[in-house]
Amino acid sequence: MPIITRKRGDTYPIEILVTSEDLPLDVSGCTFKLTVDPSKAPAVDIDNVIALTGTLITGETGRVDFALTDEQADHLGKYYYDVQMTDGDGKIRTIMADKFVWVQDITKAL
Repeated sequence: MPIITRKRGDTYPIEILVTSEDLPLDVSGCTFKLTVDPSKAPAVDIDNVIALTGTLITGETGRVDFALTDEQADHLGKYYYDVQMTDGDGKIRTIMADKFVWVQDITKAL
């Protein structure tokens, strides 16, 4: 699973490609959630830094993105994330999990 590294304040979407055996997976009809937390194994979701709902870019080719607001992108430090996919039958599968790192930027406002 890839480490996600973002500059503080960057709001361009986080895009993922869902694959199976290195081929794009048709995820039409699925929903996605990306959650970032300071703990690798949180017992509760009260400390989640962000929880984003994914948008299908092209379901047939497995492309999903997660948009961040200015407030959601205003973090620094090392965290952990996972992405859960829920299929049309309501079955949940964690498809990605790793570190999520926000690093300092230079430009603070346009």
